[in-house]
Amino acid sequence: MHILAIIVGIIAAAGVWYWRAKAAKEVVDDVGSMVGRVQGRIRMNNFRKKAEGSALASIEDPALAAAIFLHALANEKRDALHLAEPVIREEISRIVAAADIDEVLSYAQWAARDVADARDVVRRFKPLWRQKLSREERADLVAMAETIADLGDPDDHNQKLTIVTPRTALAPEQNR
Repeated sequence: MHILAIIVGIIAAAGVWYWRAKAAKEVVDDVGSMVGRVQGRIRMNNFRKKAEGSALASIEDPALAAAIFLHALANEKRDALHLAEPVIREEISRIVAAADIDEVLSYAQWAARDVADARDVVRRFKPLWRQKLSREERADLVAMAETIADLGDPDDHNQKLTIVTPRTALAPEQNR
């Protein structure tokens, strides 16, 4: 009888240790899965940033860059987006040939759709605008942005910050 009790005890102990090992394996698998998901999200965010940047990376036309900036600025205020479309068309039509206006605006809408912050557009295109635009043209760009920002809710703090960005980025060199 004692031998039977020892065998049952050994089997029970083996069962407890098997259950503990199985539970530990599940914990390790859960941690590994979580690490994999975090790595996947990091890769996805890095890819998203690269993809967002690639839509803007090939742009060498300051008028197209301005159109993208105006659309990105308008996208910050979803309630005024429908008001901004005709104003952007009017503003851009003064600097883009009539034959190209639809293509420029379509591309600008598409590129601005994935822009997270309009200030990123200003940082991206600052060298292009400083190199290819005169002081007056830079002032016109800031005025266009102010026109778009004035649509809808005038107390949007984010857009006020966004308007300051091109003003300071495109200021004449001696004022900086």
